[in-house]
Amino acid sequence: NMAVIQTKVLKDRIKGDTFGSVNFIIENSLGAAIDLTGATIKIQFRYRSKLGAIVRDMDIGTGITVPTPTNGILTIDAFEPIAYAIDTYFYDVEITFSDGRIKTYVQGTFKVLQDTTHS
Repeated sequence: NMAVIQTKVLKDRIKGDTFGSVNFIIENSLGAAIDLTGATIKIQFRYRSKLGAIVRDMDIGTGITVPTPTNGILTIDAFEPIAYAIDTYFYDVEITFSDGRIKTYVQGTFKVLQDTTHS
């Protein structure tokens, strides 16, 4: 089944705040959940461009949780504080299936905004 690459712009984040968790539903072109059992998942946050410096590098157990692999849902876990420079960040969700296939299902950006109340 063809992969549908979703573009998902995450909501703006305020520097110094907790980065709230984000859920993704990984689906095929027919809208059916893709079974993530046995898959490895990588997500990187990069500064300013898809080739920018990596500011966060996650996989399952280190920043990504897959509570029920059969329903295709994965979560970027909350973390704190957001200490990134004020700018736009790029990310994608790359999945390597147990049969060796590698597919990117989600890509997008988010912005980190300046906080006013900070120490």
